[in-house]
Amino acid sequence: MTNNSRNPITNKLLIGKSPEIKTLLALIEKYAACEAEVLIQGETGSGKGVCARLLHQLSARKHHPFIEVNCGAIPSGLVASELFGHKRGAFTGALFNHTGFIKRAERGTLFLDEVSDMPPDLQVSLLHFLDQKKIHTLGSDVETEINSRIIAASHVDLMQQVENGNFREDLYYRLNILPLYVPALRERADDIILLSNYFLSQIKTPYPLELSSQARDALLNYSWPGNVRELKNVLTRAAVVCEHGNILGQDLGLHEINHNFPNSSLSKAAIKCAIEENPHNMSAVARQLDISRTTLYRLIKKYQLSSS
Repeated sequence: MTNNSRNPITNKLLIGKSPEIKTLLALIEKYAACEAEVLIQGETGSGKGVCARLLHQLSARKHHPFIEVNCGAIPSGLVASELFGHKRGAFTGALFNHTGFIKRAERGTLFLDEVSDMPPDLQVSLLHFLDQKKIHTLGSDVETEINSRIIAASHVDLMQQVENGNFREDLYYRLNILPLYVPALRERADDIILLSNYFLSQIKTPYPLELSSQARDALLNYSWPGNVRELKNVLTRAAVVCEHGNILGQDLGLHEINHNFPNSSLSKAAIKCAIEENPHNMSAVARQLDISRTTLYRLIKKYQLSSS
């Protein structure tokens, strides 16, 4: 979240103070004010679903349904029925009328997660809906007009899928009217401690939870391939195994990290965090980072940081 965000909803959904998050939030606020389709791309666990929900909650559709569908989780033979619905008797086993996801999102928002997994024949049907705003329910001869906004997301490069022949080019351009890229957690390291403190505040334990300096350094120097989702899971585990609420580096279980960091591997975010925690005290900063003052000043110069 940005501390000076104008909308309180953002403070509950999009947590961060980094320039990357501020840029993302500004785009979301602009996109929420219009009706065009949005294509959200970013790594698994980076927060694409959070952005989709925020787009909905900041829009004029916020009082109407937000329907989330994972296109990769529906068996291929059922995707058409689940999206567009079917009439009783439309096929063997269709014993009742079934309202599809698009209809359920009437006047609201339909979030198609992992849209790259949508079967080719359904891509054609989705393109037709986007162009005409009408659906053809299975077993019906009548098209129904639907008013719902489509937000799609993919963790893979959808343009690359187009080039590989796995996704329709015309559908890609139809969905990508308003592109939104969600940065990976390692691309916004300034948010890691803020996010960590937020997640810890949401965990109920007998003791207040606090990160040790070693744990903070470990969090800041990990690459986070699973992004925000992985961070939340790591902290949930640490809250369980730590002693009396004091989370040590070993409690995080990030075995990929060497906690005796070589000086050259200290991240800009780790040094910046230590300086903020020890203002005007470079000796304390050096001790916290386990480096000499000479090395500290060299790294401050390298990363163009302020020592105050």
